[in-house]
Amino acid sequence: MLKRKLSPILSLFVITGFLVTGCGQAQPAATTPTNPPATTVSAPAEDSVKAIKGAVETYFNDMGSTVKNSYKIAEKDLKDELDKNPDKYVVLDVRKADAYAQGHIKGAINVPYGPDIAKNLDSIRAIAKDKTLIVACYTGQTAGQTDSLLNVAGIKTLSLNSGMGGSGTPGFENRGWLGQKYPTVTEPTAMPTVPAVASKSKAIDEAVQKYFYEMPKDSYKIDLPVMKEALVKEADKYYIVDVRKAEDFAKGHIKGAVNIPYGPDIAKNLDSIKDNSKGKTVVVYCYTGQTAGQTDSLLNIYGIPTKSLNFGFGMAGFSKGWSADKSYEVVQ
Repeated sequence: MLKRKLSPILSLFVITGFLVTGCGQAQPAATTPTNPPATTVSAPAEDSVKAIKGAVETYFNDMGSTVKNSYKIAEKDLKDELDKNPDKYVVLDVRKADAYAQGHIKGAINVPYGPDIAKNLDSIRAIAKDKTLIVACYTGQTAGQTDSLLNVAGIKTLSLNSGMGGSGTPGFENRGWLGQKYPTVTEPTAMPTVPAVASKSKAIDEAVQKYFYEMPKDSYKIDLPVMKEALVKEADKYYIVDVRKAEDFAKGHIKGAVNIPYGPDIAKNLDSIKDNSKGKTVVVYCYTGQTAGQTDSLLNIYGIPTKSLNFGFGMAGFSKGWSADKSYEVVQ
């Protein structure tokens, strides 16, 4: 009797067991969790405007308010340094090949001003590693442009004061390396092959290369007679910036010019120059054209169309420049 009563209960357990087992078999097999595939996290894109502006501001701020360092080196100082410490310097001659062939500083490498500098930017950076690069041109103005651009691209650079000068350059017969009658050679020096050096900013490199690749016929300069005529006929098309010292500006300057002394003041006024010159071409002038050349190139890569006044405003002992010709208007 007891046996009969238990049978239905046992049957229930057996059926339940089969159901549980069947459900278990229906479940997918357990798998070991796997890690998601590794993903490459790319660095955020460089803000080119911010990078260029920061580099330009640093360039001018690093001079300090007394502007003791204007990224130039005097002819005598370079000669003395090359005599004592030649391994600390590398000279880049940016004149045309024919001028270089007639005579250049011993060891100087010829990379003519313009697209050739853009093409050779990486090589220039490599040969200048742990050295100071000296840029020499005819009078110092295009060297000044090159000097400033290479500096913001991370290459320690100075321009040769008054350039090579000499009898082949009117007004510089007694100025520059040749004018001082310092020694030259005619044997060329080839661009050395050395390990590459990393760039600090792709955006800055591209801006510098664009500047040289898109070199206009006037080399980002405006000649004195052209400026004189332009101020008579279309003065409203230009925004003139005098980067000389305030005391020299007060003694006399080009009509309509604003005074923003070379150095930290330019860094402080980048945006005001950009805003005030909208729709115009900025013309920068200094004493002889060299520091204006530096300013010219850096304003251009910051997006401000700029020319530097060829030979500048002039100064005592310098036969070129705006003030050297009494027919050019000077106001106070």
